Amino acid sequence: MPRSATNSKSITDLDTEVIVNAANDRLRAGSGVCGAIFKAAGYDRLQSACDAIGHCDTGSAVITPGYDLKAKYIVHAVGPIWSGGNQGEPELLYEAYYRSLELAQDNGCHSIGFPLISTGVFHYPKDKAWQTAISACKDFFQKAPNADIQVVFAIRDDETLSLGQKILAETNKNAEPTNEKMVRRIRPANNVDRIVGFHLTTEPHGCFSNWFRSQFVYAGTLYNCAEQYMMAQKVSLGHRYDLRQKIMETENPSEIKALGGKDSFPEYINIKPVWERNRKHILKRGVKAKFLQNPDMMKDLLDTGDALLCECAAHDRIWGIGIDLQNSEWQDVSNWNGSNYLGIILMEIREELRKEQAQKGYVQY
Repeated sequence: MPRSATNSKSITDLDTEVIVNAANDRLRAGSGVCGAIFKAAGYDRLQSACDAIGHCDTGSAVITPGYDLKAKYIVHAVGPIWSGGNQGEPELLYEAYYRSLELAQDNGCHSIGFPLISTGVFHYPKDKAWQTAISACKDFFQKAPNADIQVVFAIRDDETLSLGQKILAETNKNAEPTNEKMVRRIRPANNVDRIVGFHLTTEPHGCFSNWFRSQFVYAGTLYNCAEQYMMAQKVSLGHRYDLRQKIMETENPSEIKALGGKDSFPEYINIKPVWERNRKHILKRGVKAKFLQNPDMMKDLLDTGDALLCECAAHDRIWGIGIDLQNSEWQDVSNWNGSNYLGIILMEIREELRKEQAQKGYVQY
């Protein structure tokens, strides 16, 4: 869900020595990331520098000054147009990233900001683009272990950000011990001003938790918390209406969760594929009802602005990030070890609520 231009930063605002332009082979000003960079750098001077170079092959990169940008340099990397994956696209995208890092190193730079190259008008699938991008960066540091470069990916929508975090977490998990520090130099970031973590109902932003006691009605049924709603929906997929009734009669969120667990609900194995495919959409419907029907909670959510939201649960790598709120590592997204589905849902709901309020003439300060 893209953020509005007024509430999000651009790659041009990164405090890196190099930013990477998703360029075309003619090195002309374009749309999207490319257009934003030309505008921020100063169109005339940047276009003159690009004209002097003239051309850049797909899968390669060239460098120019940053001019009016914070960044000292702009690397213009030309990624491939997606044509199904059998026309050498992965290799060309890999080379575009790798050459960009070489140029940063050759020019004595210690930080570089990338967009997710080729995923805009070139239609490269985002999951495949992330895999190639992270692989290229990882291989660069393996071959140049003394290179002191911090890599940042500037991402402006939550779903793409979460996808990158998940793929990077898998890379970290599978990395050799000697390469672990190297891999952690690669950091997906969405240029938000802050990250808001939450977990226990008694902690700050406790109402974001599914366990927070907050009555709401969905499809004519009254629920005492989002956990009760989610577990009731889950067991209903397995036609365990007796278990659903127990869940609806239970007050304690911990007990509710247990009733929807595999010990009480062995039929889950049969509905697991359906549940995993639909669980985010199912939960989102109930959580949105929860916030719509509890104005104070809705205000708390909207007051987070464009902050990145994450559930800091050490033992939850599906709805949370796999890190406890008391562990300061949660404040760096490169350390996250979970999918953060609940955080993503809340950010999507926040954006929808904001748009709905604007349509009704409300303004959120």
